[in-house]
Amino acid sequence: MKRFKYLAIPYLVWLIFLAVLPFVLMFVLTFMKTNGMDFSNAEASLDAYYRLNDISILKALWNSLIVAFFTVVICIFLGYPVAYFISFSKLKNKMLFLLLLIIPMWSNSMLRIVSWLRLFSTDGLKALNLIGTNSAVIFVTVTTYLPFMIFPIYTVLEKMDRSLIEASKDLGVPPWKTFFKVTLPLSLGGVSSGIIMVFLPAATGFAISQTIGQGKVRLIGNLIQSVFEKNNYNFGSLLSIFVSVVIILIVLLFNHMQSGKRKARKL
Repeated sequence: MKRFKYLAIPYLVWLIFLAVLPFVLMFVLTFMKTNGMDFSNAEASLDAYYRLNDISILKALWNSLIVAFFTVVICIFLGYPVAYFISFSKLKNKMLFLLLLIIPMWSNSMLRIVSWLRLFSTDGLKALNLIGTNSAVIFVTVTTYLPFMIFPIYTVLEKMDRSLIEASKDLGVPPWKTFFKVTLPLSLGGVSSGIIMVFLPAATGFAISQTIGQGKVRLIGNLIQSVFEKNNYNFGSLLSIFVSVVIILIVLLFNHMQSGKRKARKL
């Protein structure tokens, strides 16, 4: 194994250039006042930090968390049955179902978002006034990231030891109780992965809320985009770091809760 450890060096170098250095650059920019990326007249400043108490930032962050939360909940209730059906069904063409889920992901995401906008603008749906509402934003977000919930759950279900389920049936345990006592606990790892994979882009994205929300649904991603468009790189960098820290803390808290539940079940 020691001979293969050097194969990780290109990945580490790539990670430093794509993740670490941009983060360090953003952190430095939070303490500087510049005209975009023009550093000729740069000066030290803490103006960006004084603007963090703006109520609009907290509102945008709260809206983002609400949209992400409902997106995750809906994706779980829709994605788990689909993953369960594909995994436990006796269909010969399971890969065909998986392919049908993957095909929409091959198309440009912006194209799909605009398609939903056109659909909501048709005579039949226009009367519902969906455009510019949280419901429409959540709906389109769910349709965009639902496969990110299905595939982790399906992978775990597919690798599950089916003998445990058969043993439960042999003992005369009802199917619903077998599901809640055996299948569901063993598949929580896939659910956890799906939650993270859906929550992160749903909470930080801006394309769906900008296109479907039409400026009426303002998320933290839209706020960061507008700040960078005004060449206010120091405040935009601070907002990006602030959101990253909040999201990381939420993910760490979720993982800590999950590990605590797993330890409790072992005891």
